[in-house]
Amino acid sequence: MTSVTFIGTANPGFAPYAMEELRRRFPGSSVSGLSGETFRFSPGVSDTEEWLKEIRRDEPVFLRHLFPLDAEVPLTDDPGSTADAIVAYARTLADKVNGRKVAVQVRKAVNSPFPFTSAEARDIAAGVVREAGGEPVLQDADWIVSLYASPKTLLFGCSEPRNNLSDWPGGAIRFRREEGLLSRAAFKLLEAERAFRLPLDRFNNALDLGAAPGGWSSVLLDRGLKVTAVDPAEMDPSLKGHPRLHHLKKNAAELSFPPGTFDLLVCDMSWDPHRTCRLVSALSPALSAGGSGIITLKLMYRKPFQTLRELTEAYSEHFDVRRVKQLFHNREEVTMWVRRKP
Repeated sequence: MTSVTFIGTANPGFAPYAMEELRRRFPGSSVSGLSGETFRFSPGVSDTEEWLKEIRRDEPVFLRHLFPLDAEVPLTDDPGSTADAIVAYARTLADKVNGRKVAVQVRKAVNSPFPFTSAEARDIAAGVVREAGGEPVLQDADWIVSLYASPKTLLFGCSEPRNNLSDWPGGAIRFRREEGLLSRAAFKLLEAERAFRLPLDRFNNALDLGAAPGGWSSVLLDRGLKVTAVDPAEMDPSLKGHPRLHHLKKNAAELSFPPGTFDLLVCDMSWDPHRTCRLVSALSPALSAGGSGIITLKLMYRKPFQTLRELTEAYSEHFDVRRVKQLFHNREEVTMWVRRKP
């Protein structure tokens, strides 16, 4: 199989870091920006399937989403010619989509002359999929048809969801604001649970550092865990008196716990990441061997790769670092999953 070109997406402001990470990891690759958070990437390999397996096994930190570039056509603001281009590409997929569930995902650059809304363009492609015997769906698809409208061209691709790194358009995962969620920060923990394939309800006893006002604690309580929340600030009144919540109104640096007290540690503090690392490491004996930690690392410096390298080395003294990923709900930060060493 010959090498293909991919369209990649990162968080706003982090496309340069995603591109640089790919350049460093794949020296023969070619990377160029398209618009905003989206860029073009050619890995420069002969076996694309093996490359995709490696990407799935060890995802880059800043790459949020990708799809293979199958076709590219000039873009104007004319609805007729644009619709014709969408129909023409969708028809090339007739054999592939017949009898399969197909999600059509449409995104456009802010400065693109694309004449349709995402929903309108999706309906055009979905109609062709339906005519070919496919079943248009929003999720749980066998194939994802991707359309990205850049400032000058329409870019098309079709791939299995696992090879997109996310089955959400551009990796922009959206959660419903479930009853009981106290803050937007809760979405970070929900996304980490999904991204790391780490069901929170398999744990029993959690330590939440910097817990107030309780966004992460509320998620853990909803999953049935006992939670020790550490923060000098008050927790949300809705959590007061919860039978499985113990709030310690202290700084985490003042505390110690018996060895193996918890099987999960979570931390979403807005501190210098090196300070957070020292604090979490000092409390590591309180986590059982093999217990997990989910930690937000604030990228407060201009050299994120150096920062992540230093933090990974520091955390590795007490933990096995399993994944580091910039989630969609992260901003100037990334999320790390670790496991306590025996």
